[in-house]
Amino acid sequence: MSHYQQPPAAGQNPYGQNPYGQQPPYGYGQPQSPYYPPPMPPMGAGGPPPQALAGQGARLGARILDGIFMIIPMIVVAMISAGIRAAADGATPLSALVTIVGMIAVFFLYEPLMLSKSGSTFGKRICGIRVARLSDGQNLSYGGALWRMFSSYLMAFVPFLGLLNILWCLWDSPYRQCLHDKAASSVVVLRSA
Repeated sequence: MSHYQQPPAAGQNPYGQNPYGQQPPYGYGQPQSPYYPPPMPPMGAGGPPPQALAGQGARLGARILDGIFMIIPMIVVAMISAGIRAAADGATPLSALVTIVGMIAVFFLYEPLMLSKSGSTFGKRICGIRVARLSDGQNLSYGGALWRMFSSYLMAFVPFLGLLNILWCLWDSPYRQCLHDKAASSVVVLRSA
């Protein structure tokens, strides 16, 4: 008895029955879910191809949207803290604690957690981009995403370095990285890449 299977008959799908009743894309392979982009192929030592890199406009738009998405929960935390102060007729340790814990949660959960889970924040998803490890195209670890964000904030406190950080992608070659991308060995690519 042979351990090899017989080749499929002409016209028969070699990958089995298609659960969606459609032909697989490009005539081969399993169909991709319409809800998630196809996985990014490994980049290898050469990094992503130039056509897979995100443009500066999309990156700027994503950063602006992410700023808005981060401000909204901060406003909610501030309103809760103000409500606690009003109920207590003055500043209380509880209102200060709510403010501190809320702000820390926003910074430590929004960008690093989302980048490590899906490669994109809400702003990046809307703009069609994602952050990936330069070495293999996979999502950053939580620590890598946290370091990427933290290094960006650190550079913002040094005169002119914060501006240089965000402008660096305009002339960086070949991966259009900002300085915080270089610090985290990350690259920003299109979500469909």
